[in-house]
Amino acid sequence: MDGMDLAGARDGFRAAAGGAALGAGVALAAWAVSAVIGDGAFPAYLLGPLLMPATGFVAPLWRERPGHRRPATLVALAAALLVMAAAAAAVGDRLEEGPDNEPTAWWGPLYLVALLVSGTLFGALAGPPGAEPGRSWLCFTGRGRRYHLVVYGGLAAASVLVAGLVVAGG
Repeated sequence: MDGMDLAGARDGFRAAAGGAALGAGVALAAWAVSAVIGDGAFPAYLLGPLLMPATGFVAPLWRERPGHRRPATLVALAAALLVMAAAAAAVGDRLEEGPDNEPTAWWGPLYLVALLVSGTLFGALAGPPGAEPGRSWLCFTGRGRRYHLVVYGGLAAASVLVAGLVVAGG
C-alpha cells in the first residue's frame, strides 16, 4: 500500500470511530432511560440504529474520494458482514438472549467492531481525495491485476475462513 492508502485507512478509521462513539452514546443513553423508566433491559430495537450515526461521519469520505468508492463500498460491506457472521459463529451461543430470544446489549460492541472494520477498509480502498470518479462496481480503475487479486482474493479467503468457522461452530 502506498502512503495515500494508509492515510485513507486512517481517515476511514477516524470516521467510523466517530460514528461508533456517537452510536454507543445513543445506545447507552437509551439504556439509561430504560433503567430509570422501564425494566432496565437493553432495548433490542436499538441494535440496528446503532450503526446509523456512522453514515454522517463516513459521508465526507464518500464525497471527497470518488475514485473507487463503488468497489470500495462493496468490499467494505462484505467485510462487515463477514465480521458479523464470524462473531455470531464464535460467540453467538455464549451471549445472553432476551426474554423473547431477542439479542441483548452484548451484540452492540460486535456491531461497532464491524463498523470500524468497514470504515477502515472503505477509507483504504476508496482512493485519493479528488480522484476522477470511477464508473465500475468491481474494478479499481487504474489499479493493476495484483491489487485486484489482493483485495478480492483476501475477501474470498476471509469468506472461506468464516464459512469454515460457521460450519465448525454450528
